[in-house]
Amino acid sequence: MLGPLRVECDGAEVAVGTPQTRTVLALLVWRANEVVPVGRISDELWGDTPPPSAKVQLQGIISRLRRLLGKERIATTATGYLLHATAAELDVELVRQDLAAARGLIADGDVALGAARLREALGRWHGPTGLHLTEPVAEQLEELRMTVLEERVDADLLLGGTADLIGELTAAAAEHPLRERLRAQLMTALARRGRVSEALDVFLAFRRSMVDELGVEPSARLCALHAGILRGEPEVWPAFPLPRKEHRPQQLPPALPDFVSHEDVLAELADALVAPGRVRSPLVVVSGTAGLGKTSFALQLAHRVRDRFPDGQLFATLRGDDTTAVLQRFLRALGVPADLVPSAEEECSALLRDLVTGREVLLVVDNAADASQVRPFVPAEPGCAVLVTSRRALGELEGARLVRLGLLDAGESAELLTRIVGVPPGDALVARCGGLPLALRAAGALLLDRPHWTTHDLAVRLADERTRLDWLEAGDLDVRASFAASYRQLPPSHQMLFRRLGLLPTTTVPGWLAVTLLDTGDAAAERVLGDLVSCHLVHAVGSGDAIRYGMHDLLRCFAAEQAEPEQDAVLARVVRAWLAMAESMAALLPAHHSAEPGTCDPIAWFDTELPALRVVVETAAARGMAEHASELAVVCQRYLDRCGRGDHRTAGVRWSPRPASPAIRGRPATR
Repeated sequence: MLGPLRVECDGAEVAVGTPQTRTVLALLVWRANEVVPVGRISDELWGDTPPPSAKVQLQGIISRLRRLLGKERIATTATGYLLHATAAELDVELVRQDLAAARGLIADGDVALGAARLREALGRWHGPTGLHLTEPVAEQLEELRMTVLEERVDADLLLGGTADLIGELTAAAAEHPLRERLRAQLMTALARRGRVSEALDVFLAFRRSMVDELGVEPSARLCALHAGILRGEPEVWPAFPLPRKEHRPQQLPPALPDFVSHEDVLAELADALVAPGRVRSPLVVVSGTAGLGKTSFALQLAHRVRDRFPDGQLFATLRGDDTTAVLQRFLRALGVPADLVPSAEEECSALLRDLVTGREVLLVVDNAADASQVRPFVPAEPGCAVLVTSRRALGELEGARLVRLGLLDAGESAELLTRIVGVPPGDALVARCGGLPLALRAAGALLLDRPHWTTHDLAVRLADERTRLDWLEAGDLDVRASFAASYRQLPPSHQMLFRRLGLLPTTTVPGWLAVTLLDTGDAAAERVLGDLVSCHLVHAVGSGDAIRYGMHDLLRCFAAEQAEPEQDAVLARVVRAWLAMAESMAALLPAHHSAEPGTCDPIAWFDTELPALRVVVETAAARGMAEHASELAVVCQRYLDRCGRGDHRTAGVRWSPRPASPAIRGRPATR
């Protein structure tokens, strides 16, 4: 109906027939899905003087339309006829849908997409309407077209367009001399192009027309636009801007309903994020190893304080080097039209800070790789706050509150599993998940998926460290995959030390062992080891000279899985290094076996290293290094004999790693 009445089927025009048939069809389409009374149709066809055969003629017209459109298309009712049609079949309804969709897009900040949708709506007109009904159909269709046109022009003005609009607006204003919005748009376009005198002339001409023809002055909006142009304001915006939503994004994902632990830390950080009288944006960084539940913790914290940030909460997970993409998402969420979002990271960051000035917004940035990814999100506005999660400590972030998230203890682990599966899990299953929330959730998901299993059944399957990670996988809850993501981000030297630390299933090792594992200098090895601690792939225990380094049991399982091409050579170096250190300490042992513990450094050294030495002996023997294993066992036995370590501290320690080897069965008389 947007032009001469036309019916199409599969893109091909269908002949409607006589003028009377076209009139009836136009009336039925205009009032689609409504009953049109017979009398109303008769008045449209014949006015006040219908012929005696009017009823028969109308029935004939309806029959022809049914043959054309399908007999089910037009229904007969007690009072008239009804044409069934969907919105997608009527061009007028399609235009109304386009208009509503465009308004929604523009209100959400997608001005360019909204303008494109309005152009699509205008493209549905194919000429002036050929309808001649007593109802003002033509006038209503023209009003619809002008509304779409004006809103499209306003969208173009919001996007900065002017040059191509002046000619179009001049013609439209001449065709519709009393449409104030068109005049405002023409004035805006002219003023933006520097044609100020012409813009003022448009206003004066319109004012004369309004006063002469209607006896009224232009609206306050148009007068304000005129005054702004007179004052030479640098930015002239549309006098009748399209409605825009006040953007208060609410992007936080839901918090976990079965979250446990860290209550004291949550309360402390919540106070820090909303502390009164602050002079800069609080920045909290939550770090920890993969699978520790950092995101869940951050969301718990964010939901606790969300009401204190009424201007919105933004959330995004960083994946690799996508800082700019996330900044652009935040800008769009805050109302920046898609076409006006900068492409450069620095410009996006500056615009973000500008937008949150004077506002209270919480920004949650998940899985940051390093400090450089975080800094662009930190505003200067003290009313805002930034919450970051990372697998690294990010100590280089200025003014950040650093929180290293810890493992769940046995009680908290049991509580989490109980909440998931509904029954107490048992100590063995809890221990084999190692307090890692991801492992506990994967175990819980497995039990829910396999209702015929008991918690003991799963604990038995997790007993073997070689296959433990195979079982700790349930859909997207995958402990191995989580560790692998951290491992892939490491430089080659760091990957090497990590997987070589997994060769020895010791609880902790001294720092000097990193030098042997990397076959490098002390300083380089210390830096690599420190970086692994910062990435939470290795943890440090103790302080000063007594610092030792260890791995979580599940991380050690993962490290042991990684291919080490020089495995035997590395292990041999490790055993020789331990042997050399043990021999040097043994040479300093006191001669009398009753020496008190801790009376000299060699005794303290052996007391500390004995568990690791035992593992080294057993591992070396199992890997076919019987000679080295035997030598190290003999040195350890010398310490045990000389210092009287036959009590409970060494009970059960078997220094005969390979019973079949006579060289190390029992204590040799001499080395």
